[in-house]
Amino acid sequence: MDWARHVHEDRKNADRALWALIGINVVVFVAWAQVSYLPGSSLLGMVLRDHFLVGLPVVDDLRLWTLVTSAFSHIRPWHLIFNMIGLYVFGRAVGQAKGTRVLLQLYLVGGIVASLGHVLYAMASGDPTPALGASGAVMALAVMYGLMFPNRVLLVNFFIPVPAGVAVGLFIVMDLVGLISLGSPIAHAAHLGGAAYGFAYWYLYERRG
Repeated sequence: MDWARHVHEDRKNADRALWALIGINVVVFVAWAQVSYLPGSSLLGMVLRDHFLVGLPVVDDLRLWTLVTSAFSHIRPWHLIFNMIGLYVFGRAVGQAKGTRVLLQLYLVGGIVASLGHVLYAMASGDPTPALGASGAVMALAVMYGLMFPNRVLLVNFFIPVPAGVAVGLFIVMDLVGLISLGSPIAHAAHLGGAAYGFAYWYLYERRG
């Protein structure tokens, strides 16, 4: 009974943690939205640009916290909406199955590894374009979800039923193709970094026990 109560409490805590992650993302998005209504040199705009984007300046200025804060940062509404849908779908299933600690570790560490992936790609390619968004962290959760529940059905584009293992594999292939495509505005290296962390976590802690 004590163990069952512990599991029940941990699942409730995982739900709270999930909504907290979503809430932080929404708050930062609202802050970005305010910048468009304020002068370009506003303090808020400078804070967001300096502390909620990740890119080559991280290496130069050692602003390492942006490896985390950029994973909560969105400017475009659809970017936020799709990432939060993914975070809820994958994060809730993983949180309910594995608990709060695993949910937070996959999101936060997955976000850091995703940011590092973008920075390393920027160093290799010489592209100084900064990145932001929860996509890399969500990819870590998506890979964990796909490996844990490969036969669950996901509705790709909201209407195409695809087994989760296949869908997540397609996401990775799309990012690999995008990575070698010139001029893509999407941070594919960040997505792949998050996916790599999700796979590593599953392999080390789930498959090998």
